[in-house]
Amino acid sequence: MNKEHDVKKFYDNIASTYRSKHNDRFADKILEYFVLQNIPKQKNLKILDLGSGIGRFAKPLLERGHEVALAEISINMLNESKKELKNFSKASFHITSATNLSIFKDNSFDVVLVMNAILDYCGDYEKALNEIYKILKDKGILMGNVNNRFIYCCRRELKEENYDLFEKNMFSGDRYICWADQKKGHISHEFTLDELKSSLIKSKFKIKKILGVFNLLDKYDLENVKNKDKFLKLQIKFAEKEEYINNSQDFFFVAEK
Repeated sequence: MNKEHDVKKFYDNIASTYRSKHNDRFADKILEYFVLQNIPKQKNLKILDLGSGIGRFAKPLLERGHEVALAEISINMLNESKKELKNFSKASFHITSATNLSIFKDNSFDVVLVMNAILDYCGDYEKALNEIYKILKDKGILMGNVNNRFIYCCRRELKEENYDLFEKNMFSGDRYICWADQKKGHISHEFTLDELKSSLIKSKFKIKKILGVFNLLDKYDLENVKNKDKFLKLQIKFAEKEEYINNSQDFFFVAEK
């Protein structure tokens, strides 16, 4: 099974409808808050948005004057981001895999983003982390979020009473995911908290923080929240509470080279 090929094909197939189904998601607004809070404060950063999708997280960074390179394995998703960001002169667009960043010079980025489970989907997250380490400048920042294996396996396999598959996926972390409107999906490697920490350390990163960004409500139910401003303030408060981090569907992390 070629994991990268399956991911590329999956996102090429859904690119034309991705924006209409995912545009302005409250879950992404929460993630955006944590990105902007943890980005280095200096101006004119050089940022790589790896697995950039339709440019959801690149846009607010470009609006703040940063230079952003968007990198995608899916040319159709990258073309969607080109449409969205056509008026930003500091945006550049690149077709490449997270596990092969040789098109970029070593020590060339201040920040690398891996948002919305790019490390889960890339096929070999350890190789991706090593590639990211090379292209980051000294003291450069890696930021992103990964899926919490326990929550996802409970939400799907255990809820469906597929106990054998639950145990299998909890052991390996590799889960097959497919959207209802797609014939074929791809493998996602979900992380435990300890696995995320050990993977970052193994790749020589210094962990600055890990937050539970969706530990109050199921992130797929967030659109039903009526008072989103108040909820966001509450989520910000609880994201930093270590005792609730394993309740979160995603782990948001900040690490330094």
